Amino acid sequence: MRRSLLPLLLSLLPLLACGYAYAALGGAPSHFGATSPRLTARSLAAAAAATPAAWTVSTSTLDSGTVVREYVNPAGAVFAVSWNGPFLPDLRALLGQHFGTMTGAAAQRPKAGHSQLAVERPDVVIVSNGHMRAFSGRAWIPGELPAGFSPDNIE
Repeated sequence: MRRSLLPLLLSLLPLLACGYAYAALGGAPSHFGATSPRLTARSLAAAAAATPAAWTVSTSTLDSGTVVREYVNPAGAVFAVSWNGPFLPDLRALLGQHFGTMTGAAAQRPKAGHSQLAVERPDVVIVSNGHMRAFSGRAWIPGELPAGFSPDNIE
């Protein structure tokens, strides 16, 4: 009986780890395990110090050297993400429920010249490109962008 429980427990372990790493677009920011993510408050009001920030940016540098930015609204939900570096971050964790949209679009493309992918849907926009040692991309939820925020603001 004990031997039959061990494989079951081992098969559930990745599910528990996925829950821990889940920090997706549309969810809470993850900071990707960085010990001290850099937070930057951005406000659309130019001078008023009492005005709350329209969004904050959490910047994390992964061990691989890739920089991940999560754009967070005042309610604490990630409405946009970006990545840039020598390796792709964990896009499943970064994109969350929208990861399937990206992989579905990638599966419909011909295999040759697959260094760039652009998905534009009403619920999510994902732009990813790169090649070995130079990857970048960004994704956002159009309906969740704060007033005055443009996708051009995503670094």
